[in-house]
Amino acid sequence: MHHRALRPVRRGVGIVRVSKVGDRAGDSFVSPLDQRHSINQAAEREGIGITDIFEELDVSGGNPLDKRPGLHKALQRIERGEAEVLVVAYFDRLFRHLGVQREVLERVEQAGGTVLAVDAGEIRTDTASRWLTSTMLGMVAEYHRLITREKTAAAKADAVRRGVPPFPHIVPGYRRGPDGRLTVDAAEAAHVVEAFERRAAGASIFEVRDFLKSRGIPRSYRATQTLLRSRMVLGEIRSGKLVNPSAHPPIVERHLWQRVQDVRLPRGPHGSSERLLARLGVLRCGTCGSAMGATYGYHHRGGKQYPKYRCGMAPECTAPAMISATLVEDAVVARVKAYLVAQSAAASADLDVAEAEAELELRQKRLDAAIDAFEGIDAAKARVRLLDLQGAVQQAEARLERLRAATTPTLTLNVATDWDRLSIDGRRQLIRACVERVDVTPGRGVERIGIQLFG
Repeated sequence: MHHRALRPVRRGVGIVRVSKVGDRAGDSFVSPLDQRHSINQAAEREGIGITDIFEELDVSGGNPLDKRPGLHKALQRIERGEAEVLVVAYFDRLFRHLGVQREVLERVEQAGGTVLAVDAGEIRTDTASRWLTSTMLGMVAEYHRLITREKTAAAKADAVRRGVPPFPHIVPGYRRGPDGRLTVDAAEAAHVVEAFERRAAGASIFEVRDFLKSRGIPRSYRATQTLLRSRMVLGEIRSGKLVNPSAHPPIVERHLWQRVQDVRLPRGPHGSSERLLARLGVLRCGTCGSAMGATYGYHHRGGKQYPKYRCGMAPECTAPAMISATLVEDAVVARVKAYLVAQSAAASADLDVAEAEAELELRQKRLDAAIDAFEGIDAAKARVRLLDLQGAVQQAEARLERLRAATTPTLTLNVATDWDRLSIDGRRQLIRACVERVDVTPGRGVERIGIQLFG
């Protein structure tokens, strides 16, 4: 069937980048949560379905592409045909290096995709004027990075020479003195040393984190990793190529620090990719709307691990959702099974398929008529109505596909017996085909799980 539409809904991947994460404020700092909000708003306005948002925290916009992990993954998605639009809240969050900008734009356009900066619009190089515009934007962004580096380089060098950390955050075990240099907090330093000893003895990062928290030093998983890698505990200050090896008294002996660096523990059996809902993109925090990631926790400190899902924006989310993986997976599976049973029963007769085909044809005719009626009218004024009609067509197409599948013997699912024989990928495919979104709000029990199906 030939379809006419204003524009197909495009798939997009977002990029959130912050050069330095910490207690920052002011007009020059845009938090990851703010960037996500801007990306999601623009995507909704432009008819783009965001499949994932990659974060680059503590990553400079001047880094080469191989040191831009989020941008590299997003670019691969577009080149594999899994997305068509690369979306960023602000142009200078994406590019502050003309070489990287040129490579990314060329590869995106060769793959048939496009780059959208919410503050600057689509960034393209397919005409001379667009190339000039994008290059000028890139030059300004790179100039800002270079001039900022020049202005701060001399001050940083002087601070490092004097033993003053030129950055806001220091590791536990130290306090800043009146002159800016670090002094040892004996009580806290003792806990840090024990944390290193536990890690050297084979404790996991989670266990070290829990130990520090029990001693009044709350740290995230990532911050615990950073502490265990930091050379600051050896008495050093490092800022890029600037090094002061004896800036302050050490609190961890060098041989203990090296033993911790040599620790390599195997991953547990429940990696995030093995959970049923991991990476499907359907599980969302009910507070901020961000995707929830698979992890694990402990019922009791030092006890048996249990799998769970947690808001991907914690701790920035004001009330991050967290839920037992088993609880939410069982709820989703039960809903999908019930839905499949209902769909199979409803689709058992050819009449239902014919009705779905007629509904699709009717919705397509409405869309075609709307497009003809809106010719010559400002597209911005007609966009909302056309996208609504287009969404109705896509829903009808999806319903027809499910009905046809339900009446095809090779695809008919006996929910009572066949579900357990499916591979995890097979179960995920069924969930992805049936479930549009699962929202989890903070709290307890299954009542906080909201499952939204297609159609």
